[in-house]
Amino acid sequence: MHEEVSSQHSNYQHDVQQVSSKAGVVITSFRQSHRRSSTSTAATAFAIATSASSNPPDKGPMNDGNNRNRDKNRRKESVMSTAATMRVLNVLRHWVSKHAQDFEMDQKLKNLTIEFLEDINYNPNLLPAEHKAASQLLRLITKEESDTNKVDLKKLLTPPSVQSKESIETLSALEIAEQMTYLDYQIFVSITSEEFLGQAWMKTDKATRAPHILLMTKRFNEVSQLVVSEIIRRSNMSARVAAIEKWTAVADINRVLHNYNGVLQICAAFTNSSVYRLKKTWEKVPKTTKQTIDRLQHIVSSDGRFRNLRDALHRCDPPCIPYLGVYLTDLSFIEEGTPNITEDGLLNFSKMRMVSGISNYFSKFLLIYFQIFKSF
Repeated sequence: MHEEVSSQHSNYQHDVQQVSSKAGVVITSFRQSHRRSSTSTAATAFAIATSASSNPPDKGPMNDGNNRNRDKNRRKESVMSTAATMRVLNVLRHWVSKHAQDFEMDQKLKNLTIEFLEDINYNPNLLPAEHKAASQLLRLITKEESDTNKVDLKKLLTPPSVQSKESIETLSALEIAEQMTYLDYQIFVSITSEEFLGQAWMKTDKATRAPHILLMTKRFNEVSQLVVSEIIRRSNMSARVAAIEKWTAVADINRVLHNYNGVLQICAAFTNSSVYRLKKTWEKVPKTTKQTIDRLQHIVSSDGRFRNLRDALHRCDPPCIPYLGVYLTDLSFIEEGTPNITEDGLLNFSKMRMVSGISNYFSKFLLIYFQIFKSF
């Protein structure tokens, strides 16, 4: 019995290899071992997946006796090859358009992809539709971003060496809110989907695995502390009241701009103990300002796992800057409460879909760019 099973297993492997070599079919359901992880790199996986998809069967010599059979087989193999090539091209299209950073960070993967697409372009046996799809992908993966579209975050967030004549006192609430939104947005769009995986922002190597999430968190704390210092450094009560009024206006404009991260930065400052204990100052704050603060704090309240903030984000039209902490908490619950491997020893795709759903949710906020420009 053992010999029979082994023989069937060998035959199955042989059939798999024979079919994949002819048609470029990517076999994903056959496993030779029960390992739960793979050490294959993206470049290696890509090379395996595309090993035969752009190489349709060569034309061989035919005799009169089996002309019809060979014609029939060639047409069948050609159809299989075309289908396999189009499947690979479709996967590539999604990969390049949604995760372009993979190709920017892995030069070997990029070179293999370009080589594969060029092979398709120069292959006369493939269909025009395949040539067109390959050409479009080739342009997409080889296009170079202009320097004007690249933002140097380190330079952007470094204070100028020469002190500007402008200050928080001289800038209007609208100008402050717009520049807060501009800076928050530049950091937010720099976050890659990989930074959301495996609680990277909490690991020992978080500086390399989730640099932009850390930067977003750092900036949140810095802005919140700035608002605190701008209020408590005033020596007289009327100046402190004026500062609270101004920052309330800034927070409300952030709400209008759909920068909920900015709203929470300022609301967190108002609840800071150094500001909150200024009882006499708060007594002098106008009723309308207090009502605005109450309305903003209601939106960003942590009650019900930020229920009101989630509703506001769900209703708002892009562009929008969410508060990242809400979704990092969700991801932590998923990572800690759901295993990567099921009881059957299979990859837990249900968990992967939940993580992917949160990561992809952010893309809807980036459909339209903010029409705000740097003014410093």
